[in-house]
Amino acid sequence: MEISKLGETGLIKKIIKKTRLYSKDIVKGIGDDAAVIRYDKKHFLLLTTDTLVEDDHFNLSWFKPERIGIKAVESNISDIAAMGGFPKHMLVSLTVPSKINVNFFDKLFDGIHKAAKKHKISIIGGNLAGGKKVSITISLVGLVEKKNLCLRSNAKVDDLILVTGNIGNSRAGLELLRNKKKGKSIDYYLNPKSRLDLSRRLAKLGINAMEDVSDGLASEVLNICNESKKGAVISKEKIPVSKTAIKDAKRVGKDAHDYALHGGEDYELVFTISKNKLKSLNKIKSRIKLTVVGKILPKKDGIYLLDKGKKRKLKQGYEHFKDN
Repeated sequence: MEISKLGETGLIKKIIKKTRLYSKDIVKGIGDDAAVIRYDKKHFLLLTTDTLVEDDHFNLSWFKPERIGIKAVESNISDIAAMGGFPKHMLVSLTVPSKINVNFFDKLFDGIHKAAKKHKISIIGGNLAGGKKVSITISLVGLVEKKNLCLRSNAKVDDLILVTGNIGNSRAGLELLRNKKKGKSIDYYLNPKSRLDLSRRLAKLGINAMEDVSDGLASEVLNICNESKKGAVISKEKIPVSKTAIKDAKRVGKDAHDYALHGGEDYELVFTISKNKLKSLNKIKSRIKLTVVGKILPKKDGIYLLDKGKKRKLKQGYEHFKDN
């Protein structure tokens, strides 16, 4: 069987079956945006890693090298943010062709340093290797106060599901580039930003589950439901998409709401919160767009999308190894 038949989700399931944990200090291993380890009386340690590969996560004809470096860091920070934590230390591993210009390498690392400085992250090591394509792997070490830890498995029945900002912009931008068209959404794709500032505020307000929207809203909701052993309903019409995304999606004959569901790399946040805590979000709502898009249900009710009054099964969003 080819890996493409299983996809990323299937491969992760195979890995989990063979994985054994040998330390009692592990609070959460595989199955969330970051691993969680016991650290001290006040904090948990957060560990995450992510890889960007040329012609998959970035195209050298679209991205300036500095932007690639920034994207690599921001995408990892987004995982730490989704746990309610903050980043501290970074390991950087680069694979670059030997014939690549040294100026490209310098600019790439300028981007990494720029993002690290912005978030006060110390670069403490890494690795260099030669290869046919540019590849960046970043590992982040972060911390989270024990009381602020957000896990995918914390969703409760009747929780409301909310999304920050607008989603779908990044995929719209990518498709414009692929089709050699212009549009404002391109900037969202080329210049991703984590929501670290907002995630910290949300965690302190007592939300339940949280995840960053890196693989599309559908995948993130499915992850939360699977880890929490719950069902959910998402209303397609309520998903927040901008006028810019709608306009740019139409330029390539697509629906921005589908990009929001199945696109990815928006790095906004999706989270669940009990109804009686909804008023606590008013402190944030005045400055940040928060949209209720659905509700957590008992597992027996399933996970589905409500589209113009019709129910249909919520399909997986972006997956590596499959055509997306």
